[in-house]
Amino acid sequence: MIADPLALIRGAHFAATLLASGTVCFMAGIIGPHVRLPQDFSVLRRRLNAMIGIALALAILTGAMWLVWLASVILGEPLLDVCLHGGALSVVADTRFGWISCARLALALLLGLLIVLQAWRSLQLATAAAFLALPALAGHAGATPGLNGDFHLLSDVVHLLAAGAWLGGLPALVLLLYTARCAAKSRWYDLSIEVTRRFSVLGVVSVGALLASGIVNAWNLLDSPRDLWASDYGRLIALKIGLFVAMTTIAAANKFSLTARLPGRTALRGLQRNSLAEIGLGICVLALVGLLGRLPPPAHGHSGPSGIPPDVAFTHIHVPEAMADVTIDPGRAGRVSVTIHVAREDFSTIAAKDVQLVLEPPAALGESVKRTADKQPNGTWVVNDIDLPTPGIWTVRVNITSQSGTTIMLDAPIVIAR
Repeated sequence: MIADPLALIRGAHFAATLLASGTVCFMAGIIGPHVRLPQDFSVLRRRLNAMIGIALALAILTGAMWLVWLASVILGEPLLDVCLHGGALSVVADTRFGWISCARLALALLLGLLIVLQAWRSLQLATAAAFLALPALAGHAGATPGLNGDFHLLSDVVHLLAAGAWLGGLPALVLLLYTARCAAKSRWYDLSIEVTRRFSVLGVVSVGALLASGIVNAWNLLDSPRDLWASDYGRLIALKIGLFVAMTTIAAANKFSLTARLPGRTALRGLQRNSLAEIGLGICVLALVGLLGRLPPPAHGHSGPSGIPPDVAFTHIHVPEAMADVTIDPGRAGRVSVTIHVAREDFSTIAAKDVQLVLEPPAALGESVKRTADKQPNGTWVVNDIDLPTPGIWTVRVNITSQSGTTIMLDAPIVIAR
């Protein structure tokens, strides 16, 4: 799992995203327009701008790699075929992850342009925040329906923003402290004191936000505290918590010990050293984030039935009210049959009045298929003789009408082969 390429790509992407957004926050929010700057501050500004540019380039590169790799997994095709035959484009056009990736690419380009123009600090902050927060829509929180899903999504957004402001801004703080030590001028010392104190306040707020949002996320992703040692996902969460505690311990030492001794050179050196240690621990946290995205959370740990034939298309969909296993046989373009098994979250049978099936083609190529399923003696629902003319990523929707007349709607992508 440690050598999982997609996990490494995810971790690198989040690291680049946090670095770009956090550095923008540091420049536009912490230093800001009201701080008296040394006459030679332009040198540091160029370095920070270069840091943002490199981070944005890495974020775009790793984002593209992530998208292509995911397309290869979804379509079951080699990476080269996905790139040459347009498979990645179908993922861009037909999945939420693809739409979010396009939006974030546009935001990255806009942010780079705003940095070059050195204007509209508030717009820089807003763009960086949107660029940082959008991945929450493509994660576990974005896939959770209902009010609980909205709250979980808000918590995930807060988590990302707080991590970007604190961890993403640390390299800029280290660079400023290093520049102040090398300059050895009173104006630089005054700047380092003011900026460090401001960043310390931001760090306290960020730690509180990370703690609160982390508790909410754990509540939604873990079935019980036992999962922290009984599941792979939970053990990674526990390790992440341990690293977070270590980072906050170092941050507390910075705030209550070293910051008070500024502008002493030993305090500057100590702050720089401790901030580098925080960055190192943060990189370990981001590596865990990459791994966590590759594991199913225990609270979402439903799996499909075993023994699924390799030539069928299958997807498992669940919301708090119901689950559906949808099997399309054969899983390729042409005449197919669809079997739907519906159940509640606890796997008990749903007494459904009827089940409606909707199949939407990729990128609006052709018309949607809408059929009423027939109930079978074994409790499954079947729709026979459906014509799927186009391969690609289709959207399957299952509308379950209960005996009381309420409707439960489920949808998910499903891959139809050539």
